[in-house]
Amino acid sequence: MAVTETTLIDAGIRIGLLTDESVHQLRLQAKRERLSLVEVAMRAGRFPEAALYRALADVRKMPFLQQSDLIADQEAIQLLPRQVRQQRLALPVKSKDGTRLLALADPDDRLSIERIERATGMVFEPALADPEVLKKAILKSSHDGDPTAMQFVDAREPNDPVRLLDSIMKEAYLRRASDIHFEPQETGMRIRLRVDGHLQDYSRLLTASDEESLINRVKVLASLDIAEQRMTQDGAMKYAVMDWNLPETDIRVAAIPTRWGERITLRILGQETGQLSLEQLGMTEQILQGFNQAINRPHGMILVTGPTGSGKSTTLYAAIRKMPLDQVNVLTVEDPIEQSIAGINQVQVSGKVDFAQALRSFLRHDPDVILVGEIRDRETADIGLRAAMTGHMVLSTLHTNDSVSAVTRLADIGVEPYLIGSTLIGVLAQRLARRQCTHCRQQRPAKPEELRSLGLPEDDTVDLFETTGCSFCLGTGFLGRIGFFEALWMTQDLRMAIAEGASEREIRRLATHLSTLWHDCRQKILNGDVTLSEGLPFKWEDA
Repeated sequence: MAVTETTLIDAGIRIGLLTDESVHQLRLQAKRERLSLVEVAMRAGRFPEAALYRALADVRKMPFLQQSDLIADQEAIQLLPRQVRQQRLALPVKSKDGTRLLALADPDDRLSIERIERATGMVFEPALADPEVLKKAILKSSHDGDPTAMQFVDAREPNDPVRLLDSIMKEAYLRRASDIHFEPQETGMRIRLRVDGHLQDYSRLLTASDEESLINRVKVLASLDIAEQRMTQDGAMKYAVMDWNLPETDIRVAAIPTRWGERITLRILGQETGQLSLEQLGMTEQILQGFNQAINRPHGMILVTGPTGSGKSTTLYAAIRKMPLDQVNVLTVEDPIEQSIAGINQVQVSGKVDFAQALRSFLRHDPDVILVGEIRDRETADIGLRAAMTGHMVLSTLHTNDSVSAVTRLADIGVEPYLIGSTLIGVLAQRLARRQCTHCRQQRPAKPEELRSLGLPEDDTVDLFETTGCSFCLGTGFLGRIGFFEALWMTQDLRMAIAEGASEREIRRLATHLSTLWHDCRQKILNGDVTLSEGLPFKWEDA
């Protein structure tokens, strides 16, 4: 009932996840490290095991079922003993078009297919699923009120808390997750990974004892009080995946009591964005040129705006890495420190040091560049702007919807307009959206309603892109993220208007070269970088 390692690796080669040359090297590496070839290949290519099962399904031209597809066919389930589903690792499923599918972990398991067809008197089309996801779906279909109805035991990896957390961290690394959510619910703990801004379920089964020991393991590593379960706690830890020779990852940990137990959230810091350059963020040539010129100015303030999770810190870190760090003194104050950069001095906000206190102290340390993680109040804004006025380059973030509203937001919190007008160099607003998978995207003519949404004539000849899902993107159609940007650079007219307390409408009128988030988004839709459905919300933001 298990697909052989050779079968999975061969499927990965045929689809393009792996190459013959790389597999030869990986095979030698696996012997040296005493790991399985599949595990070493997953680590090297940074894809989960599910990608190889998806590849195998594509090679065999079989349906591949995701977790959302594994809804048991109740008619067939009634005729099929629970023990058969568990032992044969097979689940009858009815597809959206009514086709009867039999979800299997092994496409060559003809014995299970024949036995289940005899037991039910039905004919099934074989389909493939990730074994861990399939186990979870079978358990759900078999849970008829008896909590001990079925437990799958993996003899290779006993579910002790150390190995269990390690398997979750491995999956997070392979899927390039930014957050891990441990969510207690009435029926048990749910674990989800945030990948490209969207949550995905973790597939491995957990018992009640697993859940408690897992939470305690995280709390111990993060130096939290394991006996305290009725108040919020915050901590941090460094984690290195066992046996994989990966660098330690910085993780921020937050715990909060909920109705069904203690919820834990892990924020994985700097894992994917640590080496991104400004050129890789997706800025247009015009915005990139303006931003490079701005950060090379000797003094002034540059703001990056957008909601939480829009990539503001990543942009600022990329800007700092662009600077000659051996020639300038860079000081940062952050909450938390998301990326460690060699050659700069980074300060973590704490109960004894806040943004304003750190900024006041920075001015006595002869800085050239100051990065403030976030402007939250008038005091921080005032000190930052005065530092920019007295010969320092100040970079910071602000929570506003667009670049123009950042100016009025500073005025709203009490900053004098003349100070904003004289020191602000520019504002970069940004958002993130999922990037279309380039391995499975296909061109097609745009429909009239799509052309209307893009603001184009209905008789225009335009091709759009859509994805079908593949092994590289695990069937989601998306792989990675890309930014949308809007830049407001100060001119003499703008400075004078802002100093006199101009409104947003007046600032927007004077910003003649302002290209909005929607304009950038629309161009990326036409280029095939993002789908229309991903980009449309940014049109309404600009409305």
